[in-house]
Amino acid sequence: MNKEFVGSLFKISGIIVALYLFLVGINGMSSSIKQMGSSVVESIFMATSNPIVALAIGVFSTVLFQSSSTTTSLIIGMVSSGALTLTGAVPMIMGANIGTTVTNTIVSVGHINRGNEFKRAFAASTIHDFFNVLAVLILFPLEMLFHGIQRSAEWLASLLFGKIHNIDVLQAKSPIKIAVKSGAKFIEQFSFDNNILYLILSVLLTFFMLYSLVKLLRSLVLEKIETFFDQYIFKTAIRALSFGVILTVMVQSSSITTSLVVPLAGAGVLTLRQIFPFTLGANIGTTVTALLAALTGTVSALIAAISHLLFNIAGISVIYGVPFLREIPIKCAMLISEKALKNKFVPV
Repeated sequence: MNKEFVGSLFKISGIIVALYLFLVGINGMSSSIKQMGSSVVESIFMATSNPIVALAIGVFSTVLFQSSSTTTSLIIGMVSSGALTLTGAVPMIMGANIGTTVTNTIVSVGHINRGNEFKRAFAASTIHDFFNVLAVLILFPLEMLFHGIQRSAEWLASLLFGKIHNIDVLQAKSPIKIAVKSGAKFIEQFSFDNNILYLILSVLLTFFMLYSLVKLLRSLVLEKIETFFDQYIFKTAIRALSFGVILTVMVQSSSITTSLVVPLAGAGVLTLRQIFPFTLGANIGTTVTALLAALTGTVSALIAAISHLLFNIAGISVIYGVPFLREIPIKCAMLISEKALKNKFVPV
């Protein structure tokens, strides 16, 4: 058997293992942060009816949970039980989109001492932030004035609820999610029920696997991998967006999905413009968990879940659909990555 072929096969196997452990590390980070912050989040969720404060709570709670799916599922559960109104829920859901972008920024810091590689990785991690912030800046004031998203969601929910009420909805368990969670549980055993130690172990595993992934990707002739991504997955914006949706539905976390492309950007496999629509797809994919959770709940819970989906679709339509607005997150990400390259305190 050809030695080069065996070597390539060995490296591909290494990439698969490193990728799995990379996902385990990210899941461990999310779980440890969630365990440290869950009690705080639950106590403040009911603290306000002010939409601006509700928006801030959505950001803060998702930073703690590191999963907008988890935050919105909790919001929907509270709406379903009557503990939270729709007026308070919609701004929180908007805030959840911003908070979910912290993980991939942490992942990009793993490249911090590698010059242009860090610049590419940091730009790839922050483009999601800038899009979500811009979407909130445009849609939040409009929603507070006209309640267009809430009213559209109410109309859709009234249309759908009669058909799905009292029907058991099967929530499919993703095999990828189960495998990753099992790996994270195994790592947790070595933390001796200490969330801080669990977080440290997860961060170390994530960064080590990140380093291994970049090394293996580089050695596997980047041109071949670039051709594969260019021709098949990231050839068009629609394909990249669709891939982002599918992958996020499979792993049920936009934090994990968007973190996956950071090492690829750092290695030079993907460009910022290719990654942008992929992150938008992740925004849509992350709404599926909450939608499934809401289908067997109340009408209000379904309205809250549909609001999350409509907010993301509206944000993509307005920002990505208008060439001038589309350039803003890209230029902001490029600018901040240049600043971060000169000053290592910028990522902090």
